[in-house]
Amino acid sequence: MNEQIHISFGTRHRLISVLLLLALLFPAGILLSQTSAQSNKQKKEQLELQMKKLHKEIAEMEKRLAETSSQKKENLEQVEMLKEKIKKREALITNYSNQIGNLDNNIVETKKDIDVESVQVEKMKKDYAQMLRQTYSTLALQNQYTFLISSNSFNEAIARYNYLKRISDYRHQQAVDLDNSIHRLEGKKTNLEQSKKNKLSLLESQNEQKEKLENEKEETDKMISQLSEKEKKMKKYVDEKNKAVQALNSKIQKAIEDEIKQARKKAEDAAKKKAIAEGKPEPVKPKGRTEYILLSPKDQEMSKDFAGNKGKLPWPVAKGAIVGLFGKHEHSTLKGVFIENNGIDIKASDGVNGRAIFNGTVVSVFTLPTTQTCIIIKHGEYFSVYSNIAAATVKTNDNVITKQILGALSTDKSDAQTKIHLEIWKGKDKLNPAEWITAN
Repeated sequence: MNEQIHISFGTRHRLISVLLLLALLFPAGILLSQTSAQSNKQKKEQLELQMKKLHKEIAEMEKRLAETSSQKKENLEQVEMLKEKIKKREALITNYSNQIGNLDNNIVETKKDIDVESVQVEKMKKDYAQMLRQTYSTLALQNQYTFLISSNSFNEAIARYNYLKRISDYRHQQAVDLDNSIHRLEGKKTNLEQSKKNKLSLLESQNEQKEKLENEKEETDKMISQLSEKEKKMKKYVDEKNKAVQALNSKIQKAIEDEIKQARKKAEDAAKKKAIAEGKPEPVKPKGRTEYILLSPKDQEMSKDFAGNKGKLPWPVAKGAIVGLFGKHEHSTLKGVFIENNGIDIKASDGVNGRAIFNGTVVSVFTLPTTQTCIIIKHGEYFSVYSNIAAATVKTNDNVITKQILGALSTDKSDAQTKIHLEIWKGKDKLNPAEWITAN
C-alpha cells in the first residue's frame, strides 16, 4: 500500500511540473500581441492628430474664402485659395485611407489573436480538467487526511502536506489564469467589433470628403472658366493700367526733371555769386551731363539722412500689405501679358490716410484720371511719390515731417480695393521701395 502511494506521489509531482511549464510558456504569445497593439495605437494617434490639423486648416481656408466671396466677384485670389483647399482635402482623404488601412491591419491582427487565444483557452480548459481528473482519481480511494496519516515518517507527512498545498495553489492559479484568458478573449472580440464600427464611420467620413472634393473641383473649374471668358476684358484692363502707369511715370519724370533743373540753376547761381564775391573764376559745368544735381548743404544733409534710413523708413500707411511688386512682371493668369510697376502697391482698409515716409518738401501735387491725386516730396537728391490719394491735405512748397498725413486714399470702384502707390527715385533713377521701408 505504501509503495503504491510513493509511486502515485511521484507521478503526480511530474504531472504538476509539466502543467507548470505549460503555464509559463503560454503568456509569450500574449506579449508579442501586446507589442503589435502598442505600435498600431501610436500610428492611430499620429493619424488622428494629422486629421484634426487638416480639418482645422480647411476650416480656416473656408472662412477666408467666405470673406473673399462676399465681394460677389470671381477673382484669382479665390481660385488660388480653392486650389490650396483642394490639396488639403486630398491630404485629408489620404489620411482617412491610412486610418482605414491601419484599422484593417488591426482587425486582421485581432482576428489572429482571437484565433490563437481561443485555441489556447480550449487547451487550458482541457489541461485543467485533466489535472482535476488525475488528482481526484489518484486520491479517490483515500481522503487527504488518510493520505497524510499513512505516511511512514514525519518528513514524508510534511512532504505530502506540501504536495497537497501545491496542488491546491496550482489549481486555484490555473482557474484564475483561465478566467483572465476568457475575459481577455472577450475583450478582444469587443474591440474587434468596435474597430469594424470605426472603420464604417471612417469610410462614411471619407466618402463625405470625396463628395466635397468633387464639388470644390467643379467650383474651381467653373471659376477658371468664368475668368477665362473675362480674359479679353482683363487684358484690356491690364493694358489700361500700363498706360496709366506710363502717363504717371511721364508726369513724375517731368516734375522731377523740373525740380532738378531748378535746383541746379539755383545752386549754379549761388556758386557764381560766391565766386564773384571771392574774386574767383566761375565754376565749370560738367561736360556731357545735363541731369546732375548741385545740392545745397541742407539738401546734402537731407540726402545723407534719407539714405541712412534705408530699410527703416515707415510705411506710407499705418497698416497694410504689399500687393503689387516693383518692376516688370508677367500676369499670373494671362500668359504673355506683362505688368509694369515703377514702385509698389500697398493694400489698406477703407478710409485710411496716406502719410509721408520721411521729412521733406512737397515739390508737386497733380491729378490724373486713372491714378487720382499724386504727391511728390523731395528729400535732397531723393524723391518719394504717392498716388491714389482721393484729396491732398498738402500743397506745393509745404514742408512735411515723417508720418505726416497727405490725404485719404481712394477706393477703386472696379475691384473695391483701397491701395496707395509708392515710388522712390534718386534723381532720375527708380528704386524699389520695398527695400527702403521697414519690414512690416
